[in-house]
Amino acid sequence: MEKKEEEFKYLVRIAGTDINGNKKISYGLTRIKGIGNRMGKVICEAAGIDPNKKVGYLTEDEVEKLDNIIENVGGIGLPGWLLNRRVDYTTGKNIHVIGSDLIMSLREDINRMKKMKSYKGIRHALGLPVRGQRTRTSFRKGVIVGVMRRKMGKEAKK
Repeated sequence: MEKKEEEFKYLVRIAGTDINGNKKISYGLTRIKGIGNRMGKVICEAAGIDPNKKVGYLTEDEVEKLDNIIENVGGIGLPGWLLNRRVDYTTGKNIHVIGSDLIMSLREDINRMKKMKSYKGIRHALGLPVRGQRTRTSFRKGVIVGVMRRKMGKEAKK
């Protein structure tokens, strides 16, 4: 009874995202929008999978287990500070949003700020920096950019 050689997959689809099979699992999960290095390690730990294992060597059961854990990360008993939507506007709960849901919730938040005309909403609407950066030298992308030159010669003296 020989041990069957593990089949290597060059692309693995987890949570609707194609992940390179040559990457370690903890870093491969960072390709999913809403999951960073720390969250990738926490997910691997919750699934009971070695984070240093290559993504291409995952079995179908392990991929399915990762999918289930990623789908409801908030339900595995993580502290609130580790989740990306603390006290969500609509539900009032701490949740972790990934993928296209994260993009949609961010867009809804910005539109809500614009609608209520908060300072941040006005800055978003005008295309200016929102978090207090200086604008004298940075963010110069409008029509009037650069230094106006003075006319030299006889006309300038008059």
